[in-house]
Amino acid sequence: MTGERSTPFTIIQGGLSETSLTSRKEFLSSYVTDTRLMGVTGVYIHWALPENTVLTHFHQFFYFDSEEYGFDTYKGVLTGEDGEGLEELHDVENALLGGLGGKQVNLSEKEAIYMVQQYAALNQRSGLELPDGQEEYGFLLQPQITMDRTEEYVLMSKQCPILTSPYQVIHYFLMRCFGKDFGAAKFLTKHYVRTNLFPEHKMATLFKNTIDPAPDPDSGSNTGYHCTDGDRDFGTFQTHTSYLCESLIEYDQSFHLVVTQVTLDNLRVVRFEKVSSFRISAAEAVMMLTRPEYITVFDWFEDAPAFTRNSTHLTQRAMITPHENGSLFMIFHPHNNHVNKQIYLLNDDVLGNYYVSDSGQLLLTSYTQDGIRAMESDFITSGLCSYAALAGKYQFGEPVLEEFMSSGFEDFTDFAAFIAKDTYDGDD
Repeated sequence: MTGERSTPFTIIQGGLSETSLTSRKEFLSSYVTDTRLMGVTGVYIHWALPENTVLTHFHQFFYFDSEEYGFDTYKGVLTGEDGEGLEELHDVENALLGGLGGKQVNLSEKEAIYMVQQYAALNQRSGLELPDGQEEYGFLLQPQITMDRTEEYVLMSKQCPILTSPYQVIHYFLMRCFGKDFGAAKFLTKHYVRTNLFPEHKMATLFKNTIDPAPDPDSGSNTGYHCTDGDRDFGTFQTHTSYLCESLIEYDQSFHLVVTQVTLDNLRVVRFEKVSSFRISAAEAVMMLTRPEYITVFDWFEDAPAFTRNSTHLTQRAMITPHENGSLFMIFHPHNNHVNKQIYLLNDDVLGNYYVSDSGQLLLTSYTQDGIRAMESDFITSGLCSYAALAGKYQFGEPVLEEFMSSGFEDFTDFAAFIAKDTYDGDD
């Protein structure tokens, strides 16, 4: 017989074959984290897929770095009305944006697309490849969106937190200056302020910054009065307040101590002056950054369930990183209040850690007593205590968790005894 045989069967595409490309997209909502002054922002966009039958929602997550990596990470998640994909959605949101510590501020469709296009253009200018997933987000790159100055200012304002103290303004300002992110630094200034005071330094990370009132009233103007531009005809005056800042910065594995003077008019920078800058050794930097570490150790029973992102309330927003002999769950504060202090420390945004070793131990760690109490409370309320036995509580004069993770020791108790002996022998 020749020719094709007819068949009564028709192939129907199932819902699981649906993608973000099998339907047109209708914008539903979007948000940005107000963390631009930290140098990174996260953007979320939610689309409806009306032509799909099962996977009818499309969620896009973008991670932008304004200093070095540009448009760094993209993740897309499909969900359905029956709850399909929701667990993955929450996991992606917590893993990618949970550590930023910012609030979620609503964006319009135009603002969201504009941000994607601006960071994609930054990658192109910097010779950086766009992240995987371009087949999903490529439709956002054309046509080009334009904004006027007012629209750009409104969008920038959405990306920044409301500042309420000189500490916040100065810490953020110095972070942006040392990170060579001068556009964001100028957002914190009033009138013209030279921000690139240190062209001899490369893009650097601000590890620590200490703020004190400037002691010299002649140069600092703390007791002097300066008329504001709008009041020159009337002769009214406004106080400018100056602060001395000691900043520990790092780049290319070298540390530098930089002293500057920052003058504020209310909560805007009006003057930025270089005082001194010199290199210090790594040992000196470690001494400046040393702080205590509190560690609570549990022995994990053999019949204990696997420790995962869903094991406790806090682990749901943890940043999880695998290590040679275990996994680290880093828990960040849900805010960036550490910037609103006289002394800023880079890792003060970390509440604590869970470290699950392959040998069957669970470590809870924090740099503060309040932090370790919060970690212990989180573990207790999770109900996992019935699968673990307390092996010990420790307080160290300096952090040791990272050393333990790379030490080769399987038991933290043995490791603690070893470093205690090593310290004793060294002092003998």
